[in-house]
Amino acid sequence: MTEKEIKTLMKKYLNGTISDKEETLLEEFDSKLILKNKDTFRNEEDKQRIRHAISKNPKGKHNNSSFSNLAKVAASIVVLFGLGYLFFMIAPINNAKEIPVEEVVLQTEWGQKMNLTLPDGTQVHLNSGTTIKFPKKFSAYSREVKLDGEAFFEVAKNPNKPFIIQTGEVNTMVHGTSFNINNYDDKDRVEVTVATGKVEVSSNEEKVFLTQNDQAIFDRTTKNITKEHVNAADYLYWKKGIINFKDAPLAEALEALERWYGVSFIVKNEKVKRCHITASFNNEILTVVLESIIYAKKGLQFEYIEDNKIMIKGKCTD
Repeated sequence: MTEKEIKTLMKKYLNGTISDKEETLLEEFDSKLILKNKDTFRNEEDKQRIRHAISKNPKGKHNNSSFSNLAKVAASIVVLFGLGYLFFMIAPINNAKEIPVEEVVLQTEWGQKMNLTLPDGTQVHLNSGTTIKFPKKFSAYSREVKLDGEAFFEVAKNPNKPFIIQTGEVNTMVHGTSFNINNYDDKDRVEVTVATGKVEVSSNEEKVFLTQNDQAIFDRTTKNITKEHVNAADYLYWKKGIINFKDAPLAEALEALERWYGVSFIVKNEKVKRCHITASFNNEILTVVLESIIYAKKGLQFEYIEDNKIMIKGKCTD
C-alpha cells in the first residue's frame, strides 16, 4: 500500500468509518509492520499517552475485543509517521463540537400523576409534585435522566447502554429492571426500592448493589447509604391510587396527603404530629380519608379554612 492509502485507512479506523474489508487489509499490514518494529514506543510514557488518546476516541465503532487491533494501528502510525501524526489525527475527533441535544422537562403538580414513555422505551410513572428531565434522544453510550420527586421506572433492557437516574447527590444505575425512587426535596433522605432486577446506587462516598426487595436509603445529612430488605410492594401502592400508612407518624401522613390531594395542613398542636396511624385508602376523596383518621384517633378534629387549606386541631392518643 502507498503512504496515502495507509493514512486514509488509518483515519477511517480511528473515526469508525472503515469497512470490514478495509479493516482486514489494514490489520494484515499492521501485523507485518509491528513484527518488524518491536520497539515501536520510545518509552512507557509514550505508550500511556497513546492509550489515553485512544480511550478518549468517542466515534470509533470498535468494542473491547478489537481494542488490541486499534492499539496496533496506533503503533503503526508511530512507526511510520511519529507520535505527532497520531495526535494530529485523533485531536480533531476529540475536539469536535457536540451538537446540543434538546432537553425535555415534564412536571406533575400536587394531586396529579403521569405515565410516560422515554425515547428508549422505558416506562415511567410519576407521582405528584415530581419533575423529570431527559434528552429528546439518548446518547450512544448511556441513558441519563434527572428526577426530583417520586417515580417508578420500568427500564428497557440494553446491556450496552446503562440507564442512570440523577437525584441530587445520588446516582442510580441499571441496564434493565424496575424500581421506585423517592427524592422529594423536603425529605431528609432519598429512597431507592427495587421491584425486579439489580440496581447500583452510589454517592460520592460509597456504593451499594440492590436486588429484588432491597432498599437503599441515602441520608442527606450524614451522606451515608444504608441497605435494608423490605417488601417492595409496600412502596408501590401509590401507582394503583392507594394511600398506605403503616405505623406512620401523623406528620408524615399529612405530608403524603398534601402531595396526593394538592392541599396544605396547619397543625395547631405540635404533639399531634407524633401520633401514629395505620390505614389504607383506595382512591378515596380527601374528606373520607380525614373522617376515617378522626374516627380512628379520638380527640382529633379537622376544619377547612380555605378550599385547599385544612386545620388539624385537638389531641391525639395512640
